[in-house]
Amino acid sequence: MRMYETTVIVNPALSQEERQSLLDKLTNLISDAQGLLVKFDEWGEKRLAYEIKKETRGYYVLMEFCGGGSLVKELERNLRLDDRALKYMTVCIDKEVDPERVKAEIEAAAKEEEESKPEPVQEVAAVQAQEDAPPEETPPEETSEPTTGETEVQENHAQSSEKEEAANGSV
Repeated sequence: MRMYETTVIVNPALSQEERQSLLDKLTNLISDAQGLLVKFDEWGEKRLAYEIKKETRGYYVLMEFCGGGSLVKELERNLRLDDRALKYMTVCIDKEVDPERVKAEIEAAAKEEEESKPEPVQEVAAVQAQEDAPPEETPPEETSEPTTGETEVQENHAQSSEKEEAANGSV
């Protein structure tokens, strides 16, 4: 069994339901052909580098799966016939893959993801504790140095005074 990666650019004018029906069709094709879907990643709508079928934007989807050559042929045949897919590309990532090892890796990644998610109840309690705490009041610091705006006013006043003195002295 080999591991493949297929990137599909879907027409962005499609509604969410139409797009989802195409993506469901592709995932069902993989499972029907005794393939194993390893990763399904929707990248979202992005600008295309050049126009494809008079479209300047596209909805990108990445699928990594294990299967045989016949699966890839059938997947690409369906993408070629479906007008909802603007473009696609399939690349062979690995020529020899053990499906049992891949399944174990997927399960381990899922468990790790579940463990890394904090419980939302704890987050809400922490936010409420912060809101309940009285705000800390710090007295403003007083400085004898003028602020930036005051400095500019003093410089402008000094310059205008010098100009007046020069004008009065030369008259």
